[in-house]
Amino acid sequence: MNIKFIGTGTVGTVTRNNIGILVDNILLDCGMGVIKQIERYGKQITDIKYLVITHFHGDHFFDIPNLLFGRWIRRESNEKLYIILPVTGRRKIINLMKFGFGNGNENAYENIEEEFNLKFIEMDANETYNFEDGQITSVELKHGDCIPNYGYLIKKNNITIGYTGDTEICDGFSKMCEQADYMFAEATTLMPLDVNMHIAFEELKEFAEYYNKCKFYAVHRGDYNIQDRGQVNVPEDGDEIII
Repeated sequence: MNIKFIGTGTVGTVTRNNIGILVDNILLDCGMGVIKQIERYGKQITDIKYLVITHFHGDHFFDIPNLLFGRWIRRESNEKLYIILPVTGRRKIINLMKFGFGNGNENAYENIEEEFNLKFIEMDANETYNFEDGQITSVELKHGDCIPNYGYLIKKNNITIGYTGDTEICDGFSKMCEQADYMFAEATTLMPLDVNMHIAFEELKEFAEYYNKCKFYAVHRGDYNIQDRGQVNVPEDGDEIII
């Protein structure tokens, strides 16, 4: 699998783009600025077949209109786009499109699937979607009052990748670490916060030491700088790995 780190930052970072990771033809989250960054890094958005959204905070899904219009403008591919996301997601995407590009038409984008050649896969927690060469399973995570909020386990070529957007330490996160061969997990701050809504890098390092059969990558990071430490790798925007 080819892993391209499009964005490794958070909503407040100035040194990194908002979160977005490209796994072959699967885009994990689509924060503001991700779509332009994909093409700056030499990738084609028309090659994206699956878009996976963890939760509905803007820095994880607000660039979806740029993806849809970019695909429509280029018209270089007849490939359908599958958007995998938590329940209620279809309506949120339509409302986002209406807010940004609705021109006051209350019925705009009600036929969004036909207009943009896409299909929504709304998933409940702990549900699995099978695609041609693998499967994606949603895992319920906790992030303050944000509901629903999922992580995903992506199994492909006998390798399991875990990916979280925002999460605090919870049973679902431990479950993902136990099952994954590679874990792309948030590390918003270097040290734990007083408010239990995020995982800090130092906490992620402890998980990596405990689940030592899994290789960890710290993403969704603030503007702190740190080198790889033990089992935890620290990728930057534009980095690419093969697993």
